Amino acid sequence: MSRLRSALAVGLSLLFPGLGHAYLRQWVRALLWAALSVSASALLLPEPATSGTLLERATATVQAMSQTETFVLLSMSVFAAIDAFVISVQQANYDPDAVHCPNCGNEIDEDLDFCHWCTSRIGEPGDEAEESAT
Repeated sequence: MSRLRSALAVGLSLLFPGLGHAYLRQWVRALLWAALSVSASALLLPEPATSGTLLERATATVQAMSQTETFVLLSMSVFAAIDAFVISVQQANYDPDAVHCPNCGNEIDEDLDFCHWCTSRIGEPGDEAEESAT
């Protein structure tokens, strides 16, 4: 199931940046990728052709693009797909029964009193109240 979820997220991100993130319920990232894609397209795409069928107009617009513009728009879609893949793998590996850092959310070792990911101190729930009172 997780492979199918990852493949679907990547495919949707390649179709339009942000769709894969929306599928993964990463709403802020989805909006950011979509806004970046629309902004870049508005800045980089040439004036569209106005005559002919839809396919002819799309072909004429793509042919009018320079290699740099094409590279930027395609690389943005690829980076969005890579980001969606990484997020889907992280979601698939999340274990709700494990101990997680309250600061960064990464899985930590129960025996440590600090998070080895973000280095924040992990203590008993009462420790934070005592520290803030002093």
